[in-house]
Amino acid sequence: MQFPLFKGLFPTFMMALTVVSGTATAAERPPMPVEAQVVNAETVSRTIELVGSLSADESVTISPEVAGRISKIHFQEGQAVQAGDVLFTLDSSIERAQLAQAQASRALNELEYRRASELLKKNVGSATDRDAALAKLRIDEAEVELARERVAKMTLTAPFAGVMGLRQVSVGKYVSPGEAMAPLVATNPLKLEFRVPEVYVRELSEGLSVAVSVDALPGEKFQGEIYAISPAVDVNGRSFKVLAAINNDAGLLKPGLFARVELNLADIDNALMVLEEALVPQGKQQLIYKLVDGKVQINPVTVGLRQQGRARITSGVAAGDIVVTAGQMKLQPGAPAVPVNLPQPEQQ
Repeated sequence: MQFPLFKGLFPTFMMALTVVSGTATAAERPPMPVEAQVVNAETVSRTIELVGSLSADESVTISPEVAGRISKIHFQEGQAVQAGDVLFTLDSSIERAQLAQAQASRALNELEYRRASELLKKNVGSATDRDAALAKLRIDEAEVELARERVAKMTLTAPFAGVMGLRQVSVGKYVSPGEAMAPLVATNPLKLEFRVPEVYVRELSEGLSVAVSVDALPGEKFQGEIYAISPAVDVNGRSFKVLAAINNDAGLLKPGLFARVELNLADIDNALMVLEEALVPQGKQQLIYKLVDGKVQINPVTVGLRQQGRARITSGVAAGDIVVTAGQMKLQPGAPAVPVNLPQPEQQ
């Protein structure tokens, strides 16, 4: 028996059966393997990289104030000295003789003054004689002080603690006032000079920490902090001149070295950092693919600080979220996915 009505419906039934079968197959597909990371809250430092140069905290060239012949040198080149240590002694025989002469004259005039005072008390002498003797005594006392200063200036001492440089004179040389004899350099701490662009003026302040590295010492980092900021902007470079003190206890750093500077502007607590690879640009938006209960969820996010291949997310993710870092192009919203680089939860 023929059933023409059912004969026309048979192909349509078979097509529907095929569609249902295909849908069931897609739902049963295994989760797509991806790489992911767990978002954790951490403290990050907002830093900028600059360049600068190291210089001595204090530097002076030792020079005599008076002329004389060097009789003794009390240090070795490159030796560390303390403030007040004797560095050079000039021949002071003439100055000491002048001091002894002044002291003898003062002693004589002191006796003259006492004698004039006694005579005045006995009404034998006059007040004029006593005053004249007192004036001579005061002059001699001044001469003694002057002679003592001349003797003192024949000894040259260190004005501050530091390291002696290479001397330019020898024992026996006659030196003139102001003649260079040897440099003295204070090397701990060292002074770091660098410039910061004016756009950071609101964040720049004394006390900020800096980390310094130098090409001469690869792998080494030295810490310090800002202690002075120029009150005016350099109109040529639109930047501020900044000085920082760098600890140099080990003595490895030397004045004049080129320095690479990391300036820490601020510490950000509870920052949510993700790898740059987790961000998927779409027009003006940045998207992140999250895994929620093994399914893909796509969220727009707000990106803040970017630092060394990572980005801070200020909205759109929370601590503990799992975000996809590789394989996003294969994913659709709601599709199953599994992170192959993270520990898998135990099956119940």
